[in-house]
Amino acid sequence: MITISDQLVLQPITLEDQPALYELMKRIYPPAYEHFWQDQGNWYINNLYTLENLKKELQEKGSYYYFVRFRESVYNKEYTTIGILKIIENCTYPEQPDRQSFKVHRIYLDTTIQGKGIGRRLMQYAQTRAQETGHQLIWLDAMDQHPQAMNFYNSLGYIKGGLQHLDFELLHDMYKPMWYLYKHL
Repeated sequence: MITISDQLVLQPITLEDQPALYELMKRIYPPAYEHFWQDQGNWYINNLYTLENLKKELQEKGSYYYFVRFRESVYNKEYTTIGILKIIENCTYPEQPDRQSFKVHRIYLDTTIQGKGIGRRLMQYAQTRAQETGHQLIWLDAMDQHPQAMNFYNSLGYIKGGLQHLDFELLHDMYKPMWYLYKHL
């Protein structure tokens, strides 16, 4: 368990957690992203959060995958799982391959907890970890047509790099453009 604050912890995800991970993503992904997809995001959830894919992702060198757990008050002993965070150390940033780079690969949070500063604390944790492990750059991917996310990352000092296009067949065309966002450390 990694403590981010008195109310926020990261719990490493294991293979045995796959059913809980799948159920969590079925609950938190659609409210934020179902309108991006022709099938409300079912293909994405049913392909990314399988036991086989989780096994592959957990074996990736330098990859760390966590449940994000939160409690409303320090007086409340129970934590609730509100999202996931996946980070990858030494993950080459395609536009600056000569820099030692750290990727925030996935960050998904329950929409009901937005505005509590949790996303900001998680991104600060990722940046601190990247700096402590000697990385020169931190980066992520963000959808062009997700202005809330783009504004959030911009407020943290991330800048746009190149534009890429997702090739997911069931993703509506207008949501296929995705930016590389990066920040030098």
